[in-house]
Amino acid sequence: MGKTHRDKAYLLHLREEPCLFTGMRASDSESVVAAHIGTKGGKGIKGPDKHAIPIANHIHKMMHEQGEAYTMRKMLPDYMLELMMEAYSEKLHREWEESR
Repeated sequence: MGKTHRDKAYLLHLREEPCLFTGMRASDSESVVAAHIGTKGGKGIKGPDKHAIPIANHIHKMMHEQGEAYTMRKMLPDYMLELMMEAYSEKLHREWEESR
């Protein structure tokens, strides 16, 4: 497997963005972290930084405790689910057209 791309500047940038789930920004009471999602390599192995999202620290902890997929199903706002379904349907259509 090739080297996983790391970019500290990008991860710092993500920490300044609002949480994907709550919209909150980092404050004195809680931080926003750059969480690597969709890791296929196993526990403790981070995916590439391009698969990181800004999320509130308490949600990041919840993802580790209860599982990433469970937490996302529980926390994602409706507009994000709609965007994901649109992106998936477009991917399926594009793949179908390319196979013809």
